[in-house]
Amino acid sequence: MPRVIHRVPFPDRPLDSPPVRSRVALLFCLAATLAGCGGSSGSSERRLLIVVNAPFARSAYIGDTIAHGVALAVATLGPVQSKAAPYRIEIERLDDGLSAAQSVRNVRRAVREHAAAIVTDGTGVDASWRIANAAHVPIAIVYDGGLGLVDPKARPNVFRIAPTDHGIAFRLAEYLIPKGLKLGLLHDDSEYGDAGGKALDLAFRENPRSVALRETLPARAPDLGPQLVRARRSGATALIVWGGPATLASAVVAARSAGWDVPVYAPPSAEDPSFRQALAAHRGWIAGVTFASGRMTAELGPASFLAYQKSYVAAYGPQDVGVRTRAGRRVVQPPDYAMYAYDFVRVLAQALTQVDAPGAALIDALNQVDVRGANGDERGFNEASHEGVVDDDVYFARFTPDFTFEPVKDDPLSSTLPVIDQTR
Repeated sequence: MPRVIHRVPFPDRPLDSPPVRSRVALLFCLAATLAGCGGSSGSSERRLLIVVNAPFARSAYIGDTIAHGVALAVATLGPVQSKAAPYRIEIERLDDGLSAAQSVRNVRRAVREHAAAIVTDGTGVDASWRIANAAHVPIAIVYDGGLGLVDPKARPNVFRIAPTDHGIAFRLAEYLIPKGLKLGLLHDDSEYGDAGGKALDLAFRENPRSVALRETLPARAPDLGPQLVRARRSGATALIVWGGPATLASAVVAARSAGWDVPVYAPPSAEDPSFRQALAAHRGWIAGVTFASGRMTAELGPASFLAYQKSYVAAYGPQDVGVRTRAGRRVVQPPDYAMYAYDFVRVLAQALTQVDAPGAALIDALNQVDVRGANGDERGFNEASHEGVVDDDVYFARFTPDFTFEPVKDDPLSSTLPVIDQTR
């Protein structure tokens, strides 16, 4: 049975506190349930530590989603046999707090603890990758799609399984420019929003006539009314708002409360439950908001994703969004971003079977292997880009008045995708 250590070093909670111990016990039970019970681990097993460096306190949806994807993969894998010895995978959670400085401290700790790999949302990678690279530790980004984070030549230890900002932005341009819209390109001043703004600038560089204005929004502003007034006066007939869920909600509230029924388009952050929670009293305002993200299901159909989702829900329960449909049913979030963390761990395990031990050889092996992903697609890294999701896999989904979302019908890829049930 794989041994899973679940440590959450929040400053106000010691590692040996009762809440943490209870979560450790819970994950031991999870591993036993999914991997099957047997004798105790053999004494010849070596330890392989995966550190999850993510924002557990500041953004529980992102942090827990990543950690759950990693833990589910570990629990289903069991011990992994390298060329030299079997490895028992352990997991440690470290909270990056959406802070680059804290992320660097966490990576230093991971290196001191001889981590074999780091899985992260992407916070602080610009500042921390060198530390991990010097210790021959691969970093996997499974949320942030920012340009420049991944560069096989400059950052040989950094990989990504997540839709890229480049892919999201260019798909938005491809989708919206033919509609003849005048677009307001809005992004907030967070790290996530700034990266998205740069991607949008590149995507619309060849079509300046489609852009009515570009505007930077303050991420923590409670009211975006003045910025939305400027967008309206610019002649914008649609908005792309790239930022965190709070920014998205504030932009929608500012537009709709002023009587402006402008179409709103968003990046994957629109899936965060807090976006829908902020608009819980205004289901008519969220209806029609459209976001771009990586498709959940494969070309062969939804069977693989649904099987993976069933295992995820059995382990952690459904992710309650905190809102209800008009009929009173609970809305739940599909585990699509957990899928990326899950797939990385399985690719890592496959790479380990090709080498003697973690280290530089394992980083090289990550370029050479692939596995069947959670949604049924082949998952591996492009050796020339270190990306695990191709730009063509970006689809568009539109929110309904029930706070659920479904693929749009006016995009060739999206129109072929099934609607995944999101109610309980």
